[in-house]
Amino acid sequence: MKETYRCWAEIDRSALRHNANVVRDRIGSAEMLAVVKANAYGHGLVGVAQTLANDAQLFGVANLDEALALREVVPHPIVILGPPTPEERPLIAERGFIPTISSYGEAEAFNRLGPTVINFKIDTGMGRMGVVENEALDVFKRIAALPNIEVHSISTHMPVSNEDAEYTRDQLVRFRRIVEQIRAEFPASYKAHVLQSAGILAFHPQTFDLVRAGIVLYGISPISEFQKLLKPVMTWKTRISLIRDIPKGRSISYGRTFTTPRKMRIATLSAGYADGYPWH
Repeated sequence: MKETYRCWAEIDRSALRHNANVVRDRIGSAEMLAVVKANAYGHGLVGVAQTLANDAQLFGVANLDEALALREVVPHPIVILGPPTPEERPLIAERGFIPTISSYGEAEAFNRLGPTVINFKIDTGMGRMGVVENEALDVFKRIAALPNIEVHSISTHMPVSNEDAEYTRDQLVRFRRIVEQIRAEFPASYKAHVLQSAGILAFHPQTFDLVRAGIVLYGISPISEFQKLLKPVMTWKTRISLIRDIPKGRSISYGRTFTTPRKMRIATLSAGYADGYPWH
C-alpha cells in the first residue's frame, strides 16, 4: 500500500537558509548561535541543524537530551541555554557541552566534576536565570578562580525587546558596562551575547560578539515591521476528508461559530486541535 499522510508539515530548507542570511547581513562579523530547542521549534532538529551547519558557528538547546541528540549530527559547540539539573551535570561535563550558569554554587559543582566550559549568565531584567547584575562582578571573580572552569561567554536576556525600546536600550547599556568591568579585571577571550531574534532585528548595531537566533530563523518575526524580510520555513498541509451539502441556516463547528447564509458545500479537513490547530 502506498504510504499517505492525513496531516503533515513541509520544511523549506532554502527558506531556512534565506532567513539565516538575513541574520548574517544584520550582525556583520559576529558569530551566530542557532537556537534549535524544542525540536527546532517543531521543524525537526536533525534537518535544521544539518541545513544551518555552514551558517551557524554554534548551536543552542534547552536541555541535555537535546544536546545529546544534536551532537549526533553536528560537531559545533553546543550551549545548553536552560539550567541543568544536578543529575545532568556529570554527563554535560563529560561530553563537553557548555552549560549556562546562574550561581557560584553551580560553577563549583561543575568544577568538582572536572574541566567544564560555561556560559555565565547575568540577570538584567528577565528574572528567570542569571546572577543579579549588582553581584555579577563579585560572583564572576569567584568563578574565575575555580581551576576547572573556563568561561566561554557572558550573556543576558531581554524580556521586552519587541515591546519597550527604551527599557531595552538601557538594559543593553547596563550589560555592556558589566561586561567591560569584567573584561578589565579579568582579561580573556570569552564572548558576550544578548540579542535574540527581536534584538537582532531591532537592535542589530548592539550585536556584541555573537547573537542567539531563534524564531527568526524559522521565518517568524517578533516585530511585525520586519516580517517582510523573512520567509516561512514550515507549511502545514492536510487533506479534505469529507464534502457535504448543507442547507441554509445550519450552524457549523463548536461554538456554532458559523451559520450557513444559504445552501453551501462544506469541506471537512483532516486536522484538528489534536494536531495543534486552535480549538473550534
